[in-house]
Amino acid sequence: MINNVGMQDKVLRLTIGLFFMITGLSVGITSMWGVIILLLGLIAVVTGAIGFCPLYKILGLNTGKSE
Repeated sequence: MINNVGMQDKVLRLTIGLFFMITGLSVGITSMWGVIILLLGLIAVVTGAIGFCPLYKILGLNTGKSE
């Protein structure tokens, strides 16, 4: 798996992802919106942590360093 997420993108994804996860938990996992916000945050954190975004791959985007 080739990294396609750059450092600035990683930091932004982790920050926004953590914010979404905290917001989703505060809204409550018993509500639909809480679960949706929590899942979006989880996706952002995971893609930021591993440095790979499947959507970027599909769209042909790459914010990482070119080799």
